[in-house]
Amino acid sequence: MSIIQQSAATDLDACPIGRNDLALRVHPQTNTVSEITRLQVSIDREAAAVDKTLNDSPSATEKDDRRWGWAEHKELSRQLAALREFVARARSRSQDQLALRAELATLLSFAKTLRTDAEIWRAAVEDDLRELERQETATRQERERLAAEREALIRRRDALQFTIDETAERIAQENGGDCRRTIPVFRLGEAVTVCSVSVLRRRKGFRSQKCWLVTLNDSPDQVRVRRG
Repeated sequence: MSIIQQSAATDLDACPIGRNDLALRVHPQTNTVSEITRLQVSIDREAAAVDKTLNDSPSATEKDDRRWGWAEHKELSRQLAALREFVARARSRSQDQLALRAELATLLSFAKTLRTDAEIWRAAVEDDLRELERQETATRQERERLAAEREALIRRRDALQFTIDETAERIAQENGGDCRRTIPVFRLGEAVTVCSVSVLRRRKGFRSQKCWLVTLNDSPDQVRVRRG
């Protein structure tokens, strides 16, 4: 051992504190700084998770006050900003490491609670969006069903009207008569109707005037001709 090393060792041994007491005084300070760093990292991690939960979706950030959950989103965002501000203030003003550690521990607890609240909000929004999508799907399917029914009804109307008109034209040609649409009018659906057609033979000389009514049966699903 050199003379300098021997002197340093002798001075440390002569110190009233001693080696063990010095270690005890340095170790708690080191632990406090390490704990402060750990708390800061944990708070940052929780804050980042909250930010991602609140804003990692176009539907979550759509600024529409009428949208469900937007008021809650706004409040959670405000609390997140407040958390970050409190952390910055605590680090800038605190000279007491123990007090800073205690304050950061409290803020970490708040950050964890905020993360839980954000996750609950996000789950509720997603449930609401799924329900909205289900309702929109059901509405679209019902609209498509009604459109298909109406289209089928119109095809039926067109077929019946065509048969009535064609039958009336044939009778008019065979008997030298004129056609015109008349009653009864059959209602198959909303704004979907079928008109009867009357055929009136032109009077010639003393011959009696004849007429036919081309219409539907009572169902109404078949064309029938009534002679009057």
